[in-house]
Amino acid sequence: MNFSNAVDSPTPVAKPQGLILPGVLLAGALIFFGFPGLGGERLDLWFQGLFWRNQQWVIAHDEPWAHALAYTGPKVILIIVAVLLLIAAFVPQRFPAWLGRRRAVYLILCLGLVPAICSQLRVVTHMSTPLDLKLFGGKFEHLLLFQAKPAGYPSNAFPAAHASGGFALLGLAWAWTNPRGRRLGWSLGLIAGTWMGGYQIARGEHFLSHTLVTVLLAWLITYLLALGIKPAHES
Repeated sequence: MNFSNAVDSPTPVAKPQGLILPGVLLAGALIFFGFPGLGGERLDLWFQGLFWRNQQWVIAHDEPWAHALAYTGPKVILIIVAVLLLIAAFVPQRFPAWLGRRRAVYLILCLGLVPAICSQLRVVTHMSTPLDLKLFGGKFEHLLLFQAKPAGYPSNAFPAAHASGGFALLGLAWAWTNPRGRRLGWSLGLIAGTWMGGYQIARGEHFLSHTLVTVLLAWLITYLLALGIKPAHES
């Protein structure tokens, strides 16, 4: 599909004021889910309970087909896409004219930086997976983002690193100037991230809040990159 020649009228893609909405939503999500007594913890535990039946997860943690379809498979696809984009950045003449070097570089950075930032943030957030909690057969208490954690408390869950790879595709929404391209970018990013994140929730690796914060972070990061690189201005 040639995004740049779509019949929709061109619309601005990345302007500084576009950071306000994801920034406000991210701050609101962190507060709602990060402090006790606001309802976020109750929502998280209720939603997670939908996937915990008879002292086991609805998707077994090591179920091979589910793992291939929602974990290994999507990772391999994203790696292949990143490699193709890397080639396009060096030899753009070998690829369709609507892609171009600037867009290829921008999308490579989205696919690389969104998961990298989300993974590094987990080191400082000190949040556990549901698997680690006494409520779901583990050994730790459920503590929220802004609650003090004891020494040795797990720090491997927040944000959701696996889902961030799919949500990084939200960068597609800022790479072209037409509404059709934006809609397609939003759809691909949300579908891929939800598929990957939903699998992790269903096998006890993440709470709903982890995935919601991840999509907001991905939105913010890809938009910031679009402001700097201006991929939609590719000639």
